[in-house]
Amino acid sequence: MISIDDVIPAEYRELTDQLFPATGVGAPGFNGFLAEQQFAKLLGIDHDFIQALHDSQDELVLKRLLIHFQNNVELLIHKTWVEKADEAHKEKLLTRIPRFVNTMESGQYDVALQMFIDIEQELAYLLFGAQSHKGDFLEYTFRIDSQIGLFWWYAGKLSQLQTVRVQEMLRVYLLIGICFLAAL
Repeated sequence: MISIDDVIPAEYRELTDQLFPATGVGAPGFNGFLAEQQFAKLLGIDHDFIQALHDSQDELVLKRLLIHFQNNVELLIHKTWVEKADEAHKEKLLTRIPRFVNTMESGQYDVALQMFIDIEQELAYLLFGAQSHKGDFLEYTFRIDSQIGLFWWYAGKLSQLQTVRVQEMLRVYLLIGICFLAAL
């Protein structure tokens, strides 16, 4: 079976290794979150990410970003066609989004991380169906588009952060996912 890391194209390998080194996760605040900023640029979300990153004390910036996130994800969910048996997935996901937004606004990033992981897994299933549970899912997403592939690789790696207790680091890593989904 192919490892999740084996599907990363060579041109992204150094950066992805900085974000999620084999020894765990990068050092909190290392180099001013430069690797995270470079990754955001690869995803095409660098403007929004950098603004949210540097305006961390401005609640209005985060609130606007979370509104865009919620609106875009809800729109994606509503526009996704699913079998009748999967309608419960849509409804479940729609109820998770506002709770996640509230958790982010309250600054409970360790709780928000698990919520975001659950959201992205459900969203992947709604968007890609059973393919999202297959071993070649990442290869599949990279064939669609490199930014989409990078995002789903990233989303799959977020569970490595569950032991991290540095709230600022969790906030930064969550902002990448939020900005990407807000921009879709």
